[in-house]
Amino acid sequence: MKTARISVLFTIVVLCLALISGFAAAAEKMDLKGKISGYDLEAKTVTVMTDEGKEMTFSIESKKALEKLDDRLFKGDEVKIRYTEKDGKKLIRDTNDLKGTKPGC
Repeated sequence: MKTARISVLFTIVVLCLALISGFAAAAEKMDLKGKISGYDLEAKTVTVMTDEGKEMTFSIESKKALEKLDDRLFKGDEVKIRYTEKDGKKLIRDTNDLKGTKPGC
């Protein structure tokens, strides 16, 4: 009986920790809007001039987002970016983290 209680308690603690870490990970993403001022497909980076006039460079980890940049997004296009920061780098990790504002992007 004690083993079952300990097992249930352990499971609840693990689920709570997973839930808390999930919220923490979701809170790390930041949004911005701007225009593409340049990109380097080989280096897997895109540089964006924000609406506030600040130039920011992002590393692209998502293969699909990189393909989107190669196929449908071009210099001067307005984009919305969701990114995370890790070790001083701004990272685009998911396909939907790089979106053009024109239809089809």
